[in-house]
Parts: sequence; structure tokens; C-alpha cells
Amino acid sequence: MRRTRATLILGLCLALLFCYAGSANAMSSSSSGTPTSVYLDFRVTIPTILYLAVGTVGATRDLVTFAVTDLPGTGAVAGASSGANPVPVRVAALVGAAATVTLRADSSSPLTNGSTSIPFTEISWTAAGNFSSGAFSGAAAQQLDQFTGPGNRTGTYAFSYANNNYYPATVAPYNGTVTYTLSSP
Repeated sequence: MRRTRATLILGLCLALLFCYAGSANAMSSSSSGTPTSVYLDFRVTIPTILYLAVGTVGATRDLVTFAVTDLPGTGAVAGASSGANPVPVRVAALVGAAATVTLRADSSSPLTNGSTSIPFTEISWTAAGNFSSGAFSGAAAQQLDQFTGPGNRTGTYAFSYANNNYYPATVAPYNGTVTYTLSSP
């Protein structure tokens, strides 16, 4: 009988100890007839998130084409996109308030038709919205725009082919790709 009683008392002591230890991490308060308060801390962590879209959002990549119908020196040729025209551009960034967000283009590989090439320096754009107008430099990391802080920036690019130089007429079109990159250190 003594052993059972001692075991029972030990069990109750351990149960109280576990109850006290389990509540040690939680804030609690009690009072009789007066208000009581407790606090609960919250934390939201927002990582750096970058979003870039150039062209129509969807399953296919847009193609900008130029239909040259006159000799060089007679004026620029406007481009037509297989998607929306002018081409939509969107940059969204979740970054620190003072962080920089940089939009770059790689136009270092020219347009080719297999045997002849046209440098991307022949192509320019007029921007609307939050972006700058310019021309491709033919560089691998040409800076197009730079922004500070978080935000959503939208606009469009209307592309033009300079048509200032004589390039051989061919049956196959000149094709090339520009790669856009969005970064934030």
C-alpha cells in the first residue's frame, strides 16, 4: 500500500512538473475582476522576389518582324509583334527600400540567316510607361533601366529596324534572339 501511495504521489509531482514546463513558453495571465493581457509575437519574412515579362504572357514566345519594303536610307521600318503590338513589358520586385533593380539585355549575337548577319545595333525601341527608349548596343549586358526599391512597373516597347545599311536580300529571314535579365544585388 505504501509503495502504491508513493508511486501515486511521484506520478502527481511529475504530472505537475510537465504541465508547468509545457506552459513555460506560453504567456499567461489571470486576475479576479480586473482586465488581464497577454502578448503574442508575429514575424513576416519577405524574401527578394523578381518578376520579368517581355512580350505577351503565355505559352509561346513573341516574334517581332520587320517587313523592309524600301532601300536603305529611306527611313526606319516599324516592327510588328506576333503578340501585342507594341510589346508589353512588366517588372515587379519585392526588394529592400534602397535596393536597386536592374533590367539588362544581351544582344551580342547578331541576327543571321545562315551565311550573313545583321547586328542588333540596327534595332531600337520607343518605350512607354515606366521604361526608357533606346537602341541595342550589341553588348552582352547592356543596362536598359534601373529602379530603386520595391514596386510594379509596366509599359511597352515599340521596335524599329534602322534600314540604314545594305544587307543581302535572301529567301530565308534573318533571325536572332535578345535575352532580357532582371537582377537585384
